[in-house]
Amino acid sequence: MPSPRSLLASALPAAARRDFGEYGDDAPGRFFALVNPALMVWAWVTVPRQVDGTLRIAALVLLAVVSVVLVLRLFRPPAIGPSLWFPVMLGGAIAAGVLFAVAPGGVAPAFAPVIAGASGFLFETRRALVVAGVASITAAVGMVTRFDDARYAWVVVLGLAVLVGMTRRDRVRTLVLMREKIEQTDRAIASEARAQVLAERARVAREIHDVLAHSLSGVNMQLNLVEALMEDGRDDDARVAVATARSLVTDGLGEARRAVYALRDESGDLVGALRPLVAGTTESVAVEGTPRPVDADVVAHLTRIVGEALTNARRHAPGSPAHVSVVFALGLLTVSVENATPTGDPRFLDGAGLGLTGMRERADEIGATLVAGPRVDGDLAGGWLVRVEVTT
Repeated sequence: MPSPRSLLASALPAAARRDFGEYGDDAPGRFFALVNPALMVWAWVTVPRQVDGTLRIAALVLLAVVSVVLVLRLFRPPAIGPSLWFPVMLGGAIAAGVLFAVAPGGVAPAFAPVIAGASGFLFETRRALVVAGVASITAAVGMVTRFDDARYAWVVVLGLAVLVGMTRRDRVRTLVLMREKIEQTDRAIASEARAQVLAERARVAREIHDVLAHSLSGVNMQLNLVEALMEDGRDDDARVAVATARSLVTDGLGEARRAVYALRDESGDLVGALRPLVAGTTESVAVEGTPRPVDADVVAHLTRIVGEALTNARRHAPGSPAHVSVVFALGLLTVSVENATPTGDPRFLDGAGLGLTGMRERADEIGATLVAGPRVDGDLAGGWLVRVEVTT
């Protein structure tokens, strides 16, 4: 159920709701938004009783002017632009000062400090002091002229009301800026969280695609081959194709397990993530330098690059030796995959194969440099080399 405060705030006009505290816990704003109308009603009831004759007419006229100014201040109609508020408040200050002198008793003297304080809230310092000064001087001159008594000159301290208004204005602006800052921070956090979610989705999608692209496409080709061989009555060859498809499924399951491991692993142990990728006696992993923790995202991408390189070596040079080396140098990490026999597949001689394209994309995502091509020196000269260098 809405609180009385919220119901009252919703019943006020938009400009009054700003004073009522829409910008935060603005207690002075709520006070003035409620007290000003009460002051006007009270003044209309009491002021006419305090003066007689011509002064009563003057008091009513002045009270009407002050009331109009305060009502405009409360509702802030769009027709009154920033350039018109100064003359409006200046006229209200003169009327309030004269009213102070005409009916010094009761509630009438309260309007001069109210207008001075409102000016401190609306205007910059110089204009606010002008309005307060005009109200003070008008009231002081009127009091001295009418009553011939300098004691009423204390009204010049109306300038203090400007300080109250300026303090309230600065506080409200601070609250507005704080709220905007909080909203901006919330939006930034939400945007960053969404970006992280999307990046993680892209990462998972890429891992799944890499596994399925290798295994399912190969299995599909072998099954199509089995169908063609069986139609030709070549059952023995069909059984070989089935065995190949089964091997591809087994390899795909292994790739899927390694992909899941890479996605779950947050330890930063690159060597531990690479060792399960090698298989058989012809593949090996060697480490140079002192192993150190590596960013989990870098580990995931390097693991997939090495897995892709080993898969290509097994596919295009089956049975040939393949060697994975990890070199931890100062500020640099180098991971290489070499196999002894060239692929012989012209699609890969220029480094433009689909697998190599994926490797380059992964290297770019971690700011690494990737080199892939025929090996021209060393024990594995004539073979294939994939090298990734990343700054750590």
